[in-house]
This record gives sequence, C-alpha cells and structure tokens, in this order.
Amino acid sequence: MIPATENFKAYFGNGFHLADELPEFYVEACEEVPEMLAGDDDGSYRSFHDEFAVHIRDSSYAPWSEGDSQWIIDEWLRNVWYDAFGPEQPPGDPYPVPAEDWGTRRLTQYMLHAVNRRPELSSPGAPAWLEARGLTFADVAAGVEWSAAAESVSFRPAPEGWLERLHDLTARGLRAEQPGER
Repeated sequence: MIPATENFKAYFGNGFHLADELPEFYVEACEEVPEMLAGDDDGSYRSFHDEFAVHIRDSSYAPWSEGDSQWIIDEWLRNVWYDAFGPEQPPGDPYPVPAEDWGTRRLTQYMLHAVNRRPELSSPGAPAWLEARGLTFADVAAGVEWSAAAESVSFRPAPEGWLERLHDLTARGLRAEQPGER
C-alpha cells in the first residue's frame, strides 16, 4: 500500500478533512486551491494533487473506523476533489461521477456550506467556484431541494465488481485490506 506522504497529510489536514467540524476552514481550503497551484514554486502542491488522485484511483485512503466502508471514503474523496480541483475527474478514477450529477443529484460540502440561494449570502469565493464548474446558484439550490426530497446523502451505491477490484488492488500491494472486505 502506498501510505499517505507527509506532504499529502500536511495539505489535506489543512482544511480538507474539516468540512463537518469546521466548514469555514474547508471552504477556505477549497477557495485557495487555484492560488496554491499557481504559486507552487517547489511542486509540493502539485504532488499533493497527484497523490490525491492516486488515493482515489487505488482506494488507498483508509476508512477512519470499521463502521466506514472504503466505498463511502472513496465517494467522499471524490466530493473533496471536485470541491478543491473542479470538474476534471481525478486521473485514473475507475468510477467517475457523471458530470451532469454535480450540483443536481450530487452535492458536496462546499455547495452546502458556501453556496446559498442568494450570492450576497454566499462565500465571497462562491461565484468564481461555481463558474469554474459550470454551475449556478440556482443549480445548487435545486440540488439541495432534490436532495432533501429524496433524503439523499449524495453518494452512489458501490457498483458491481467494486469489491473484486479492491481485492485485486490489495493483492497488488496498492492498498491495505480493510475490515469487512472478505
């Protein structure tokens, strides 16, 4: 298994894992991404970006507890990726989210914490964030309404063959087997 590097832990720990506890830090981390990539003179942020994609591709970011499934962690990481890096899918993602689902059937923490029905009530970075993803305030509002009516948490069920893929990745040494995977 490829464990998370210290570089990954430092950048990921700087807000991306705090959406539920401290949403303002999460929103700030997401809004800083373009600036971080533009000013990445030593390449450390690009390395973080690339490693993030690998963790999604290889299902190698381990769940926090036995009660969390690898699929839910992978889906959560896809949401964080979208919030941070935009609509381009993580390179190599075997189960990409359909582009048309973002902001409609698929909501993210940024959408829930930074985008309100009215721009003046949203995070200052929300207009640029939405534009970069081809979304509008109305799109997200409609997605929130759909989600509430459908009682959806925005995650898809694991696809057929997913567990077999995990077994293959584990056998190849790309990830550690997690409880309940056998």
